[in-house]
Amino acid sequence: MKKTGIATTVTVVAIAIALSCLLPALAQGEQPDLIITEIVAYHYDTSCSPWFNLVNYVDVTIENTGEADAEEAFYVSLSASVKDEEEYEIIGKQEVSSLKADSSSELQFEWTPIGEDCLEDCTFTDTSKEYEFKAVADCDNDVNESDETNNNFIPEEVTIVGYNGYTGDEPLKNVAHGTLHGGLIFTTGDGEYGGLYSPGDSIDTTYEITIPAGASVELARLNVYYTWHYEKDSCPAMEVSIDGTVVPLDVSYNDIKCQCPGAAWQFPWGSYVYNITDYIQGSDTYTVTVTRKVFPPNPKFCIAAPGIVLVYADTNAPVIEYWINEGADILIGGRRGDGGYLSLEECKNTATFPEPEERVDLEVEKATLGVVSAWGEDEKNVLYFNDEELGEGVYCGYHDPCIKEEEGLSMSVGIEGETCEAQVGIAVFGVTDELERRDNKVIQGDDGDCMMPTNAFLVITYERDEEAEEQTPPDIIPQEPVDTEINNIEGESRTFSVSIDQSVDIVWQLNGTEIQTDEDVTEATYTNASAVLGIWNVSTIGTSRETGLSGIHTWIWNVTAAVGTTPAPEVNVTSTPSPTPTPTPTPTATPASSVSATPTPTPTPITPTPRPEEKKKAEAEETKVPGFELTMSLFMLIGVAYLIRKRRKV
Repeated sequence: MKKTGIATTVTVVAIAIALSCLLPALAQGEQPDLIITEIVAYHYDTSCSPWFNLVNYVDVTIENTGEADAEEAFYVSLSASVKDEEEYEIIGKQEVSSLKADSSSELQFEWTPIGEDCLEDCTFTDTSKEYEFKAVADCDNDVNESDETNNNFIPEEVTIVGYNGYTGDEPLKNVAHGTLHGGLIFTTGDGEYGGLYSPGDSIDTTYEITIPAGASVELARLNVYYTWHYEKDSCPAMEVSIDGTVVPLDVSYNDIKCQCPGAAWQFPWGSYVYNITDYIQGSDTYTVTVTRKVFPPNPKFCIAAPGIVLVYADTNAPVIEYWINEGADILIGGRRGDGGYLSLEECKNTATFPEPEERVDLEVEKATLGVVSAWGEDEKNVLYFNDEELGEGVYCGYHDPCIKEEEGLSMSVGIEGETCEAQVGIAVFGVTDELERRDNKVIQGDDGDCMMPTNAFLVITYERDEEAEEQTPPDIIPQEPVDTEINNIEGESRTFSVSIDQSVDIVWQLNGTEIQTDEDVTEATYTNASAVLGIWNVSTIGTSRETGLSGIHTWIWNVTAAVGTTPAPEVNVTSTPSPTPTPTPTPTATPASSVSATPTPTPTPITPTPRPEEKKKAEAEETKVPGFELTMSLFMLIGVAYLIRKRRKV
């Protein structure tokens, strides 16, 4: 019996030892095996490649190919590397709570690769890059797997990432800011969309510029909006003239979709801007001609109606403070496939009106916002000001004339009552309630429109200052000579002197050319030591530093030739660039502007030409009375004869 018990005990121990060796082997055959089967990177839609500088998505598929469930939680990591660069940058790591045997799970990672625009200074560069992804299942080794060597996965195909120029990536730049009595105008005249398909082709646009009587042009800029330039490696070769005078280009703004190599319709869009302040002299009709250059050879392109931005000074108008922003930013949002599935949030163009260094010491009466978007229509767009939505589908003017008038701001596309295909959209909103005492910002958003924001204006109208209204311009009182028309003989000296009823800065002009200045004076004198033959316009202009108001006095100085001399050839000392506006010599009340100084009234130059009546007078003085000597001789002979005869009688 004892032997039997011992045998039984030995048997049990042997079985236990065998089981202890067998169970791990059985368990080893029923472990999970976690692998990565697919990595897909895209922007919004899986058919669209990722874009630089935007949030993209990378879907990673994990599968458990083992015979046991992965009951413990584990992590999956994702990293990316530019092709041929060894270092991978981690994108993220996500947890999977569990994964049953023979099943899969999909994780979504957000990815924002950084890249550069493909167009700079009209030079196209392919900035796209090829990326390799690497995903690791159970990257922290939380799960015992049947195969610990197959967790890493690198797809054979690379992912191409490019730059999408249809995003809101080109903020409109502030190019002008100032304060004055006056207003701001934007107009496209009678302009329409058209193509310049052959070298030498041209398009004319007529502008009826109207500003108040006595007003002067402070600033004028012409914007030529272009599209369909059939070459990505350059920008349009155009020549712009006003009434036949060629105007030099000031600055160009250009944008392009970029995308990846092989993408269709990679053509630049943009705006060419010209400073035309010297060419717009006041209310008149002006013709702008845009011509496709003949040489060097260049591709065809199309333009929308060109727009003129004009600031004028008018002493009778309220004080305004204005900001002018310009640029070109092509947008296609609304998740359109032809735009790369971009959202409204990704297609918002911004324009910032910077806080002024010095504030106007007046109460705000009204703030008005104006925006321009070439190809902006009346739907699928949104306008914001300081993060407040102003409206959707805000633009007018694309197909029909549109005129918007607010105090201090006038905007128009086309001619009222006439057909118009300008393909330019404008919008005007009052933003007094949204105005901030800091930087102000306007956003033009595309939600599927396909438009190009180009201009933004902010105009603040201030309440009239009663004290300032009572200010008067300087009174320039002539002291020597008192008469306004004076005469001198050639070579003589002439002194001009004035007194002023307040302290001013004096500018003396001779036929519009500055010849002398006197600062902070109440009396001033100018002497011309040797008069030159001709008719001269002598003007003294006094401007108050305190009020900015100006006064003027002008003499007409007639210098004739000396008796017995031959008049010298006509002299023309007028030094006037061409073309040059001729301001009306009227006292103006124009606060200082950061764009251009307060205009100084300039008298109209007069060519110094001797007048016919003066020439005749000089000739008459040179000619003695005919027959005078003969008459005197006869009287003398008669007298001598009388005396002789009387003597004989005696």
